[in-house]
Amino acid sequence: MNYSHTNQQEKLADTMINDAYRALHSLHRHLVNTSGPKLVHHHLAILTMLEQDGPLSASELASKLSLSKPQMTKFIDGLVAEKAVLREDDPDDRRRVLITLTKTGISILADYRKMLRENLLKKLNTLTPEQVSSLTKALEQIISISQQFV
Repeated sequence: MNYSHTNQQEKLADTMINDAYRALHSLHRHLVNTSGPKLVHHHLAILTMLEQDGPLSASELASKLSLSKPQMTKFIDGLVAEKAVLREDDPDDRRRVLITLTKTGISILADYRKMLRENLLKKLNTLTPEQVSSLTKALEQIISISQQFV
């Protein structure tokens, strides 16, 4: 289907943009946001990516998170200051610097996930099993479909 520039298609795009923002904001506010210690969203994303993918360069992280290199440098500097990550020379290419997750970073990530999990479980306990199933399926579909945009 060609979604160029008809008025109806533009209205659909505007509606989808608004709905996506409202859904993400609502999910974050009601399911992820906690009253405990906060972790900068990008810090959480970087730590999670390093946990899943292993050491990566700042450029690779920036690309995966759609950030500029200067933005990524600022976030990495903050994580280095917290001792959550290290900058290490790439043993295979001396020109590259890899960002690696430390034991402190693993601990920060585990503690934050535990807090989020406890918060989420409290919220899910207010829903019916059918609502939990619907929410789970909807999130899976959003991820699956949005990955096709890359």
